[in-house]
Amino acid sequence: MIMSSGLRFLQLSDVHFGAPLTGGKLRLGASLAQKRGAERREVFARAMDLVIDRELDGVLLPGDLFDDESIDTDTLHFVLHHLGRVAPRPVFIAPGNHDPYGGTSPYRGQGAANARGISWPSHVRVFDHEEMRELPWPGREGIHVVGCGVPSNVPRQERRLAQRIPRSEGGLSLLLFHGSRDDGRWLESHKSTHPFSRDELLAQQFDWVALGHYHQQQTILDDEGRARAAYAGCPFAGGLDELGAKGALVVEVHEHGCEVEFVQLDQRRIHRVSCDLSGASFREAAVERVVNALESAGAASEDLVFLEVEGLRAKGLDLTFLQEMSERFFHLRVDHSRLRPDLDLDLYPTLEDATNTEERFVARLRPALEGPEGDLVRRALLYGLDAIERGRIDTRYEA
Repeated sequence: MIMSSGLRFLQLSDVHFGAPLTGGKLRLGASLAQKRGAERREVFARAMDLVIDRELDGVLLPGDLFDDESIDTDTLHFVLHHLGRVAPRPVFIAPGNHDPYGGTSPYRGQGAANARGISWPSHVRVFDHEEMRELPWPGREGIHVVGCGVPSNVPRQERRLAQRIPRSEGGLSLLLFHGSRDDGRWLESHKSTHPFSRDELLAQQFDWVALGHYHQQQTILDDEGRARAAYAGCPFAGGLDELGAKGALVVEVHEHGCEVEFVQLDQRRIHRVSCDLSGASFREAAVERVVNALESAGAASEDLVFLEVEGLRAKGLDLTFLQEMSERFFHLRVDHSRLRPDLDLDLYPTLEDATNTEERFVARLRPALEGPEGDLVRRALLYGLDAIERGRIDTRYEA
């Protein structure tokens, strides 16, 4: 039986402290990456503010608080400081695949000073074991949290939710779990960690399951439409797999079910925007096309934007405005690898009638386009025309 007074807590996961911000397709420069690193810390501090300001009962953190077990000591001190602010409210952590409890894990030495001379505070409870164990919610009789950790960062295929998880009868029972939902479109099998299906999760009959691992927020409903579990998603936008608003969940479990509220914590968003420039034959037309695409996507000045321009580029079209647009956003990265010259090769003369370098170049390569190396020849043709028109080439025509 669920206690009538209910339980309200913050669910936060996949913060990935220590994850690099300069790589990937966004390619943040060093100064912006440093600024975003500071903003990741602000997001975490804001999450703890939420616990205090709303007088929540505690925190559930189902994994990947850190991006690697070798997290730097300064960041570890920062995390411990802000977790300490919510004491005596309990914080339950289930280590994930990125911050496993084995090896040189920062979770080692819980309850006593570890090799770095750091002790985890007593109100932080870490499930630093692979088997499922149950812990009581301090000060709340009849409320229990069940959880387990991930021992190392390797794919793990064990279906931990396929068998009934033992726990205390009666009261309120919560599960803290870092795993990969694998029914529907959710899983890349080679990256799975403790895979499970919706049916396996619901059959466990926990009052609430706090999930970590996936970076997009998703609530799992039972057959009656009641919320029974959720991924909070990551609270901080760092890559192109982390589009949209990022934050945490405030969950209330009471006698009538569960209520879930998403709270945005990162003030910036990442947008992936595509714009087809086919038919835009002059600069102003292309500018209008791009501006409309960005506005339709909701990209704001404080955001990070990955802009993909594609389609056919009119001959002589000036695209320098794309880089000039970077001043409108916190960060703008332009990808033009799918933009092709708007070429009608039939309009080019034969080699005998060619009068300039461009015409002779096309005339020499054109016969080979229909041969076995046609795709290679076409790319060579595009690169060559780029070199003639722009004075340089890059790898934008590679797959």
